Amino acid sequence: MRLKSVFISQYKNLKDFTLNFDGMSFIDVFVGKNGSGKSNLFEALIEIFRHLDQLGRAGNDIAFDYRLSYEIEGQDPEIEWKAGKLRINKDEDRKTLGQTPFPDNVLIYYSGHNTTVSGLVAEYETKFRGRIKGANPDESRRFIGIGSDYKQLLLAVLLIQPAENTARQFIFDKLGIASVGLDMQLTLRRPAFATSALKALEMDGIENFDPRTHYWGADGITRDFLNNLVSCIKSEFNHGNVYSIGEDEYKIPINIELFQQRFAGWPLSDIFRQFDNLKILGMLSDTTVPLILTSGLDASIAHFSDGQFQSVYIYSIVELFKDRNCLILLDEPDAFLHPEWQFDFLRQVFDITDAAAKASHVLMSSHSASTISCTNEGVISLFEFDGTAVVLTKATKADAIRFLSAGLIAFSEGEARLSINQVLKSTTCPVLFTEGITDEMIVETAWSKLNPGKECGFIVQNAFDRIFLRNLFSREELGVNFPGRTMFALFDFDEAFDDWNGLKKSCELETDPRKGLSKQLKCNSHFAMLLPVPDVEVLTRQVLDPTGKPWGKGSDSHLSIELLFFREELLGTWFQKKATSGGGELIEFVGDKVEFAKTFVPQLNYESFEPFRPLFEFIESQCEVTV
Repeated sequence: MRLKSVFISQYKNLKDFTLNFDGMSFIDVFVGKNGSGKSNLFEALIEIFRHLDQLGRAGNDIAFDYRLSYEIEGQDPEIEWKAGKLRINKDEDRKTLGQTPFPDNVLIYYSGHNTTVSGLVAEYETKFRGRIKGANPDESRRFIGIGSDYKQLLLAVLLIQPAENTARQFIFDKLGIASVGLDMQLTLRRPAFATSALKALEMDGIENFDPRTHYWGADGITRDFLNNLVSCIKSEFNHGNVYSIGEDEYKIPINIELFQQRFAGWPLSDIFRQFDNLKILGMLSDTTVPLILTSGLDASIAHFSDGQFQSVYIYSIVELFKDRNCLILLDEPDAFLHPEWQFDFLRQVFDITDAAAKASHVLMSSHSASTISCTNEGVISLFEFDGTAVVLTKATKADAIRFLSAGLIAFSEGEARLSINQVLKSTTCPVLFTEGITDEMIVETAWSKLNPGKECGFIVQNAFDRIFLRNLFSREELGVNFPGRTMFALFDFDEAFDDWNGLKKSCELETDPRKGLSKQLKCNSHFAMLLPVPDVEVLTRQVLDPTGKPWGKGSDSHLSIELLFFREELLGTWFQKKATSGGGELIEFVGDKVEFAKTFVPQLNYESFEPFRPLFEFIESQCEVTV
């Protein structure tokens, strides 16, 4: 399945928007800064395919016209929705898709940043659940949204496959798994349909000796699948051994060897969709597979962080559905990725699709220069919003990275090999990491203004973006690979507050926001800091409540590094007032970050940099302690 073109009349900032695919690759990457429109494209595609999937159903509305063409199984249908009428190829005013080939599944992976995407998926799932009759789905779910709540199910399905399965081998290598246990524990909870299903049987609850009531009255393919699963219990058992009346739940120990024998020959997608039916019905509570890591430690799927799982998620999705025609939408799948994996992430995705996804078209969005550094040429589309409309252009890897990094990275294939890891290996002194390149420039200027002629005892290094910075300090590898190396992470006091707040602390070291909230992390040579809050009332209100404490959420915090230089006379040039709900207003930076950091900031006198002084004093004090 390959998309060929899509036209969108108007969806958010996509106006008379046309996108053509050249068909040369089955993965296309869309990059752009936040607000550029790349996520809007994904939202619009979800709406288009949802609308087509639900043709003829009540309440199936869509707020924009569209035209869509794709290739599937040797056919090239063109579908247009215009002024409330459907055209398929030359057939005007159609009411249904009829025999028009259509993707078997639309798979949507979302990392959690885009609540609209997750909301669209949830809305579809709610409607689908409403069409499930009793305890037996009468149709397969076309739209499958896969978020962090699918972590255990995805991995469990693959880990219980035979040892020669390539996806299982990939996961073992990626997560450092040496072996799995003998059984998978499946826990089922009482679903919403239980009351009506049992009532139809004229029963109040499950009876051990009345098979009709087992699994709360589930029937059809659901009952057949559950019967297949319990046939994989190793030892003799009766119903009372797996069902607890007091807890009203099932705990079924599925022997993995027997499972492999029972389901030999089943496509992976069918196995997954059977488990997914249990999830949609509200029956699936937990799947637990005991693991032994290569380190010798006992663990389970829950042992791993979401960041560790990120590329494994993608592999799982594509591998599970490789036998079906699918459109796969990956909405910023690299958002929480382990920094060492971010550079190799797209290479892994290309390897996956080359090997397993010939029937799928993968669309991926990203705003990480780190990820793009390893993509293939020719598959990158660059989103830019010019104030009135979205402009979409094909971009080289170098152009995309230069755009995402504010124009300050001159990129070549040789330089692509450079990473944070290599920077650290080439130096020995303490390191202050900033979110981005312009932050790095401003901090270096601040040091020279406040300490003229004094050599800086630490280096300043940008980490591409706040997500990369958070991930860098959230993992143990940084401390393991560079033991005793003093490192600092400096976050803006804006939405990055959530990233700073999410880093696990050993202790708080600075609790005065005016000096920059700072904490020592679990690795005692690592520290995380927030920008100091200047003693300017209007800016103070943007990050602190009346008691002087942070508002508590990044969405309520509005202090970027540029705002440390705010003055009333700069309104209308570098800053502006923005009205907020409830009659309030915010001061926000509106200029060009690069020009501001390169030309404006260096012209200021040292007094303008005083907010940075306590920050530098803190860094120097910790460098002395840890030397």
